[in-house]
Amino acid sequence: MADLLSIILAAGKGTRMKSDKIKVLHPVAGKAIIKHVLNTLDGLNSKIVNVIGHQKEVVQSELEDLDKYKWDLNYVIQSEQLGTGHAVKQAESYFADYDGPVLILYGDTPLLRKKTIKEFVKKHQQSNSDLTVMTAIFDEPEGYGRIVKDEEGNLTAIVEEKDADVETRRIKEINSGVNCIDSSLLRDFMENMNNDNAQQEYYLTDIIEFAVNKDKKINTYIVQDSDEIIGINTRKQQAEAEKILRKRIIDQHLANGVTIIDPDTTYIDAEVEIEQDVTIYPFNYLEGKTKISQNTIINPNCKLKDAAIGKNVEILSNTIIKESKVGSGTNVGPFAYLRPGSTVEDNCKIGDFVELKKTTVKSGAKVPHLCYAGDAEIGERTNIGAGTIFANYDGKNKFKTEIGSDVFIGSDSILIAPLKIGDNAKTAAGSVVTKNVKSGDTVMGVPARIYNPDK
Repeated sequence: MADLLSIILAAGKGTRMKSDKIKVLHPVAGKAIIKHVLNTLDGLNSKIVNVIGHQKEVVQSELEDLDKYKWDLNYVIQSEQLGTGHAVKQAESYFADYDGPVLILYGDTPLLRKKTIKEFVKKHQQSNSDLTVMTAIFDEPEGYGRIVKDEEGNLTAIVEEKDADVETRRIKEINSGVNCIDSSLLRDFMENMNNDNAQQEYYLTDIIEFAVNKDKKINTYIVQDSDEIIGINTRKQQAEAEKILRKRIIDQHLANGVTIIDPDTTYIDAEVEIEQDVTIYPFNYLEGKTKISQNTIINPNCKLKDAAIGKNVEILSNTIIKESKVGSGTNVGPFAYLRPGSTVEDNCKIGDFVELKKTTVKSGAKVPHLCYAGDAEIGERTNIGAGTIFANYDGKNKFKTEIGSDVFIGSDSILIAPLKIGDNAKTAAGSVVTKNVKSGDTVMGVPARIYNPDK
């Protein structure tokens, strides 16, 4: 049984984002905002309920991989957005018979740290609070609900800015939107909340006054880094969050032994993994679930997305690698493009202006320059000459080319698939190969024929 019930409020459209996409699906550091929020719950034994509404099917689809492999994810629908209290009420069936703490947070706060959430829940439990509210101090608190306390420092109310008077708006301690609430108090509040306010909405923040009147124990937890509770409602806030999160990511990699020549011009997504003694030069974009192993060098102006890079690799400038693998001891680039589905094994060379698509280059093989290889397999220690084209597409279908080990393909050869070239075979420069070549044979000409020096 879960130790905690977590409710994430993610039903709103986010109209100020000026987008056809729901707010919580916008990316920050390469990952949807709501995924960052879910990651803060990592390590907590929690059942999670996502309150969704706008684009609910898209949200569920985005989180499908987490739902299946990592989290105890559940969904409820808020068809009408009638306030935060109304949103929580949609999840009422999950806490109706539950006895324990309920963590409530918003789906648009990607900067929250796991450590912060863990300490917040721990404080709530250790202090035997009925209600704990996470707060922060902002010099410019515009847009946030204000934390109202009495002379003894006890929390008495949270006032939304649109309902606040001039004096209340001067308060700098603000509501983060993160609450930990005893389930019995939450049930009681759900039965008694009302929408008597300027917006005629059901506010979860009204639970403060409700708890005070019930003489419940209320605590606040002030976040030391106020950036953590920044909510994203606009493109500007998204950009600000992006900058903050990317700096955290860079700092973590530096602490782990990665050399980053210029952190200000290096862009690393949240799920990228980099081992120690990797060197990353400026103007690189490492995206998705890219993994880079020890002692590899990434030269300037490269883009790697969902790439797996082995040890002691050098990626030269202006190289793009997407959804492909590069083995240890291999050099790639400059100006190379490894398209999805390509695998380059150990100790290979992929040179300048080489494009691979769904191609396997086996250990020790070389494709030094000026080549397109699509739907191909290139055997061990094979050398592909400059200007070689693997003609894999006839206008309707794509076909495979299989080249054996220790093959030499002469410059400007055209290999027309489907095609098999055996071990130790050769093609002369300028050959157009339309038929299979047996092991050990040499072919030349247009179309290529077996070379026989005795004739």
